Amino acid sequence: MIVVFALIAATLAVGFLVLLPVVVSGGCLLVVAIVWLWQLLHFGHWLRLGVPFVPAAPFVGNVWNLLRGACCFGDQFRELYESKEAAGRAFVGIHVLHNHALLLRDPALIKRIMVEDFAQFSSRFETTDPTCDTMGSQNLFFSKYETWRETHKIFAPFFAAGKVRQMYGLLENIGQKLEEHMEQKLSGRDSMELEVKQLCALFTTDIIASLAFGIEAHSLQNPEAEFRRMCIEVNDPRPKRLLHLFTMFFFPRLAHRVRTHLYSEEYERFMRKSMDYVLSQRAESGENRHDLIDIFLQLRRSESAESIIHRPDFFAAQAAFLLLAGFDTSSSTITFALYELAKNTTIQNRLRTELRAALQSSQDRQLSCDAVTGLAYLRQVVDEVLRLYPPTAFLDRCCNSRTGYDLSPWNGGSPFKLRAGTPVYISVLGLHRDAQYWPNPEVFDPERFSAEQRQQHHPMTYLPFGAGPRGCIGTLLGQLEIKVGLLHILKHFRVELCGRTLPEMRFDPKAFVLTAHNGAYLRFVRDSL
Repeated sequence: MIVVFALIAATLAVGFLVLLPVVVSGGCLLVVAIVWLWQLLHFGHWLRLGVPFVPAAPFVGNVWNLLRGACCFGDQFRELYESKEAAGRAFVGIHVLHNHALLLRDPALIKRIMVEDFAQFSSRFETTDPTCDTMGSQNLFFSKYETWRETHKIFAPFFAAGKVRQMYGLLENIGQKLEEHMEQKLSGRDSMELEVKQLCALFTTDIIASLAFGIEAHSLQNPEAEFRRMCIEVNDPRPKRLLHLFTMFFFPRLAHRVRTHLYSEEYERFMRKSMDYVLSQRAESGENRHDLIDIFLQLRRSESAESIIHRPDFFAAQAAFLLLAGFDTSSSTITFALYELAKNTTIQNRLRTELRAALQSSQDRQLSCDAVTGLAYLRQVVDEVLRLYPPTAFLDRCCNSRTGYDLSPWNGGSPFKLRAGTPVYISVLGLHRDAQYWPNPEVFDPERFSAEQRQQHHPMTYLPFGAGPRGCIGTLLGQLEIKVGLLHILKHFRVELCGRTLPEMRFDPKAFVLTAHNGAYLRFVRDSL
């Protein structure tokens, strides 16, 4: 009997071993089939709603090129903007990874959502953990509407034209140091080749350090200075920070669980230490520099105890983001401007002629703030650079209306209501290079922004600083910073192409703002005006 049971057990064991691979394979196939059917159902969202859409790739939606590092955010959304499925549409459905989203294309619809119906799209989609990340969650870019509204109300007057004019002396001082830095680099030669983005980043880092912290960063004198090192460190793609940024942009609902932080721990410590030191020193000395620290101290004296300014890290949050956003966007714009001027010598000569006339008519060859802002062709050049290379190449908002948002009139008459929590995106780069609004859009042509041509621009097709209430609060300051940088470079140098200059500009796929991939090299030839 025992032998029989042993034989039966052995037979069952052998049978089990024979069937195990079949069972495992069948189970795996079942799981794969379920997952595949799920993604087909998930990415069929817009089809079921009767909304035109760009077909999604399995599991990754419409951002595969972005995820694999083949392009930047700006290029990815421009590709979707120019897709054949989007042609002639007011909007199209897309999938940003797994997120159902809309890409807006019609300027009238963009105005409706960004300006007229702002209350229903008052926050951005991406977010960070408001509990743990007190520094990242309180700046004007990432903060949710309630925090943004209070912060914007406080700071808007301080970025008005009159206040920016008071800051001009600080910008001009850094501009003089830029001239000294380039003269030192030249070392008695007639010309030199430089990587322009690095040069411009040193200049803009010194400006933001002076304006936001009241500190002489000395990045131009010492590129390894602490402030410049922090600007590099904050963009360092470390695994933990990449995880946090990935969560903030693609899985914002998990930000609290992941305990996301916009900045690294080292950057946060540096910001807190710097801000505490500067505020204490300035309060003690009573010095008035017309910078952000003066504004912070004035707010401390005037705002009530219940004001948002007394929250932990509030001042550090504003200064930290101004440093992060200000140095990168302005330095990239100056870089792109010099690149296009080197490629278009006729435009460069006309600009330098305007600068020469202004310098010769001024006392001590120094231009006032009003004189710089009054340079018509310089303004045209800067505006055209911002069209061709908008620093923030895409915009986003999130539908925060609990009842949704009716888009039926824009959907060919078919009923369609956008659900609460759905993000909408705008390809600024796509709009700025759309031949429907900008003839020969790839051509660098400052004449587009002559006084006569400005009147012909289609509304809401030029958005380098965003639009509506959540547009960039520092627009005037950013434009002035760019103009001062160009003035002090072109004042003594003519820019030319060199052997390492890219024939066509490529954007860094790892950067959030448009930045030259692997730098931009140009030759600077001494030619003082």
